[in-house]
Amino acid sequence: MQRLFLMLLIMIFGISGVMGCAGLRPTDDTGKPKITLERVDLMRMAPWVELPAPTLMAMGFVFNVDNPSSYPIKLENCKFSVLFEAPGKNEFMTISTATVYDQIYFAPKSVSQYRVVEFIDSGGVMRALLIPNRPAVVRLGLEVNPLTKEWFTKIATGEFPFKIKAGEGMAVFSSEGAKGDFFVPFEGIFPKK
Repeated sequence: MQRLFLMLLIMIFGISGVMGCAGLRPTDDTGKPKITLERVDLMRMAPWVELPAPTLMAMGFVFNVDNPSSYPIKLENCKFSVLFEAPGKNEFMTISTATVYDQIYFAPKSVSQYRVVEFIDSGGVMRALLIPNRPAVVRLGLEVNPLTKEWFTKIATGEFPFKIKAGEGMAVFSSEGAKGDFFVPFEGIFPKK
């Protein structure tokens, strides 16, 4: 009898511990926020100068934030990696990481747009290709300086001849209508061809 009581007690504590754990809440759960990439805008572009001199570019990542719940939610912070597609290779290279700590509220039962502007310079892109992306650059037979120049000069035309990805994204939301924070993973590719 004592053994049965002990097993029942352990099961009750185990179940209550699992149910009480906030943990990561996936973005596709009903009533939870969802973030999707709408588009990427070229906000500013300096004229190209040969490396190692830096050329500055500002890109605006426009996200749709869907709040299906019946209470407002507050964005606490947001972080994602900016990846450019290697021309003709269908493989992405990590260029930079955008991090924002804006605290902004999103209305209940609505979809709102949120823009994150990330400044990228050609020197930083060159270093990103030389260090963390080096194995992929070598495997794909790419040259760092010509690839950097191609990305910057082609995007300066206002078109996007290669894909840009907002990847490995995580947004943290809070709300007075629910307990705990919502960790919302996201990623998206533009253009959506």
